[in-house]
Amino acid sequence: MGWGVRALQDIPQGSFICEYVGELISDAEADVREDDSYLFDLDNKDGEVYCIDARYYGNISRFINHLCDPNLIPVRVFMLHQDLRFPRIAFFSSRDILSGQELGFDYGDRFWDIKSKYFTCQCGSEKCKHSAEAIALEQSRLARLEQEEGLGSAPSQIKLRGSRLALTMIACTFN
Repeated sequence: MGWGVRALQDIPQGSFICEYVGELISDAEADVREDDSYLFDLDNKDGEVYCIDARYYGNISRFINHLCDPNLIPVRVFMLHQDLRFPRIAFFSSRDILSGQELGFDYGDRFWDIKSKYFTCQCGSEKCKHSAEAIALEQSRLARLEQEEGLGSAPSQIKLRGSRLALTMIACTFN
C-alpha cells in the first residue's frame, strides 16, 4: 500500500474526482528512468507511446492506491485538441463513496504481472485478485487444469517491459 487518499465527504456516483497530472514523457524516456512508481501509460494505439510521470510534478492523484474492487475509473478526456496520443486522465467515481472511504482504481493486470514479484495486493477486498492468497489459489487452479488436460508444461509467461499503469478506457470528449 502506498500513501492513500480518502474521501473527506460523501461523493455521489459519476462525480469528477481529479485529473492525473505530471510530466508527459515518451515511453523510451520512461524506460530509462529509475523509479516507475508514478508512471501512467497513455496506451496509445497509433504512433509513439507516451505516459505521464507524476513523480516530481504530480498532484494528489499520484497517491491513489490500487483497489481490486475500485470506486474510481480513469477516463481519457480531450479538452483543447483531439490528438489521441495525448489524452488527459480524469478520475470519476464509479459508485457512491462514503466519507472516510479510501479512493482507488484498478491498476490492471499488467502492473501486477510485474509487481507481484516484489509485493502483493493489500486492498482487503473480498474480490481481491492479487493478494498472496488469491495468487496461490490461481496457481493451484492452473496446476489442476494442467493435470486434467494432460498438458506437459505450464502456461507460457508473457514478458512485459514495465509495470506502468495502463489505461484501457474508452475516449470521451466534453464540449
